[in-house]
This record gives sequence, structure tokens and C-alpha cells, in this order.
Amino acid sequence: MIIDVIGAGSLGLMYGGALIYAGEEVRFWTRTSEQAAQLLEAGMKINQPDGQVWRVQAGSFEARDIASLPEVWNQKPGHMIMLMSKQGGIQEIMEILTKVRKLDAALFCFQNGTGHIPVIAKAFPSTRVYAAITTEGAKRTDKAEVTRAGYGETQIGWSNHPGMPIESEVDTLVDKLMKAGFDTQSSNEIDRLIYRKLVINAVINPLTALWRIPNGELLTNQERREVMKQLYSEAVAVYDAHQIEYDTNLWEQVVAVCQSTSSNWSSMCMDVLHGRPTEIAAINGSIVAMAREAGMRAEVHQLVCSLIEGMPLGEE
Repeated sequence: MIIDVIGAGSLGLMYGGALIYAGEEVRFWTRTSEQAAQLLEAGMKINQPDGQVWRVQAGSFEARDIASLPEVWNQKPGHMIMLMSKQGGIQEIMEILTKVRKLDAALFCFQNGTGHIPVIAKAFPSTRVYAAITTEGAKRTDKAEVTRAGYGETQIGWSNHPGMPIESEVDTLVDKLMKAGFDTQSSNEIDRLIYRKLVINAVINPLTALWRIPNGELLTNQERREVMKQLYSEAVAVYDAHQIEYDTNLWEQVVAVCQSTSSNWSSMCMDVLHGRPTEIAAINGSIVAMAREAGMRAEVHQLVCSLIEGMPLGEE
């Protein structure tokens, strides 16, 4: 079974590399031909939290730039796609995938935010599109090396959109990820988990990026906690307006994530520190859009969107 990993950032390298290490057949599709060449030449390393280093040998996998996917796929189709890119890159990837004659595969979306899954499902009717939620964290230290931040959980399920799921496809990927060292489960409540993660990300990520601090430092003074609570309260008010269910202790869960990942730097913070585009539009921007649909305003979320989007790009 061929597993195609689209996006070789930190999570893409970590998941794809671990699957190869566990004996799976993986093809990486990278943003640049330079990264693909480096992976093919040097292989890759995954630094584990317990000090182990998993070395994936060159020649044990394929790697190409994403632009060449249609030509390769039309000759040798894959069976499962793990879409590991950020939301901002999805449109470009979809344009490339439309050149595939028939994308008959299971596609697993690992993005933050909401709204992208039904768009992908509508664009590719022969593809079964699933959602994946993970608390895994990783930091890419080189184009072919990644450090796993800790041990998280991965949930995979069928999001609420038109189409016909194949339960065995979810079970198959769950089994493969478990063998690759990831705590993975299937879930029939994936939409609830998506909205749970959206709130957690919308509270933690922009504030750590604006203040340039690790997650745990959000809790170190009252001023920071008050801004966190403002973002949280606005988000759940929007959920109430849309009748979206959420746990009654969701605020406590936000705090618990800050505590359990206290030394982690959020991906949005790292993007800001390195002058890269962020996922603010997919995260807090989703809350703003949902508020607008309900005839409301999410002013604090709009403010952090504007502040993050106004950050300079291309500067270390």
C-alpha cells in the first residue's frame, strides 16, 4: 500500500518518516525540488523524546516536488494521502491534484481550522476525505531532520460532509500509525474534536505569537489570562449562536493544554519568529467568519487577526 505524504514540514516528516521506519511504503511530495533532492540523498532523522534517533535510510522511500505528482500518480496511483500542509497551501495543492485523471484514494486532512474538508470533498468526488486531529508536536531542525516535541494523541474520523466513508480505511491508517509509534484512535465525534481544537488554538497560538513566549508562560500573570479568557468567551459565544456543542469544562482544557505543553512554542509563534505566513486566517479567522454568519462580531479575534497579519514576513 502506497502512502503519499503531501507536505514535508515538521509534522509531515515526522509522520512519514516514522511510517517508513515501521516498514511502510511512503512517497513524500515536497514544496521544492531542493528538499526532495536532499531527502533522497541523505535520508532523514527523527529525534525522539526519549533520546532515540530513528534513521530513515536514503533509498527506502520516494520524494518529489508536488508539481510532479499528477504525472507520477497517473502512472502509479497511491492508496492513501496524508495532507500535512498548512491551510494556506491547500488551494495550490488542489489545483495540482485536479490534473490527476481520477483521484480514487483515501485523503486524510491534518490541518488546523475549519471549512477546508467539504471544499476538498466537493472538488474530488471519487476521493474519501477524512479529518485527523493531533496533539503531536515537532520541530524541523533541517530539511531532512525533525525533533519530536513529546508524545501526543491522534484522532481520525469522518467529518460531517456529503460522501460515503469506508470505515476500514480509517482503521487501516489507525493501525499503521499505531505501529509507527503514534497513539492513534478512530473517532465518531471528529467534528466535536475539530471545534475543540479550534478554540484551543485560537486562544493559545496568536497570543504566544504576539508575545513571543512558550505556551506555559501564558498563565504566568493575570493580564495574559484575561486576554485568553476574552478570546475564549467570544469563541464559545459564537459556538452557542451556531448551536455547536462543546464541553462544559473547555476553558479548563485550554489551561490544561498550556500546562501540559508549557515548554512548547506554538507553530504560529515559530512562524512569526521566522517571518513566515501563519495560519491565523484558518484559526481565528474561522471564528470571525462564523460570528459574521451569525450576525455577531468577534472583535478580539478580529484584533489578533489584524495584529498577526500585520507582522513582517521574510525576517528572522
